[in-house]
Amino acid sequence: MSADEEFGRLVGDRLRDEVADIRAERDLAGAVRRRQSRRAWTIRTSIGAPLVAAAAVVVATAGPGATSDQQRQPQAAPPVTTTTQARVENLAHVQSMTIQALRSAEEYIIYKKEELSSGYLEYWTDRATVRYRMDAYSTFVQPDQQERPSGQVRAPRGPDDVETGPLHRTHSIAGDGPLGDVRYTQVDYERKTWSTHHDTEPPPVLEVPDVLDPDALKKAIDEGRMELIGPERVGDEDTHHLRLFATVRGYQIDLWVDATSYLPVRETTTVIGGSPEPVMTSEYDWLPRNEENLAKLVLTPPPDFTKE
Repeated sequence: MSADEEFGRLVGDRLRDEVADIRAERDLAGAVRRRQSRRAWTIRTSIGAPLVAAAAVVVATAGPGATSDQQRQPQAAPPVTTTTQARVENLAHVQSMTIQALRSAEEYIIYKKEELSSGYLEYWTDRATVRYRMDAYSTFVQPDQQERPSGQVRAPRGPDDVETGPLHRTHSIAGDGPLGDVRYTQVDYERKTWSTHHDTEPPPVLEVPDVLDPDALKKAIDEGRMELIGPERVGDEDTHHLRLFATVRGYQIDLWVDATSYLPVRETTTVIGGSPEPVMTSEYDWLPRNEENLAKLVLTPPPDFTKE
């Protein structure tokens, strides 16, 4: 069954559910006949309302160049109901709207938080100026930062023998410039040092596609397989849950996009055939490009740190 056939069947089922319990009053027939000509257009547009929702991506891309006939299209009257009905969505529509929304990424400061078993990473990205910053927080303690009583000797550690302490910021990195021509500033808060580096290496091939890059996401969709899991709540937000199988690289990517803006809210990556637990979970926030948020991209080493 094609996507359009599935969509048509879903619309039909919902319409039948809506009218299943309706019973007409005895004097309703005469009133209906008298108002039939006046209500004909409203009935037609009401039946077409689900199709308007499915074609919203076409309307959204019309923009300022839409013709006057398009702008004057009559809108369906809202149904009389005591509850808000969920909007019917299909995969093609959500995919298209998500890619379209990502093309507006330069209007925002993108905040991403990646949860790790030992802490977390925070990213701020400004695609308009091609700058980003990453701060790492961890409970791991570097061997040369561990305080021990004088004269105490510690046996050599095994590969899994890692000491932990309070959660703290371990290092920060700020980058300026496109991949292949990035100037970095790095601060190590544990060793109290900082350094700079100019990276001219070509960008590596990512094992997991960057879901914030509309071209990379479309390429991953074309090479793999994506399905629409359905509407879900993430925190206080209504979202659409998408699942992408990047079979070439062996990963399953679950992506939740805001039901209104279609911008990513959450992303998880799971190894296909491995543990069902995600190897990475990222939360996204789309911030305005104001002075406060732009300042988060600036990394200034503390004055008492040593430059390496």
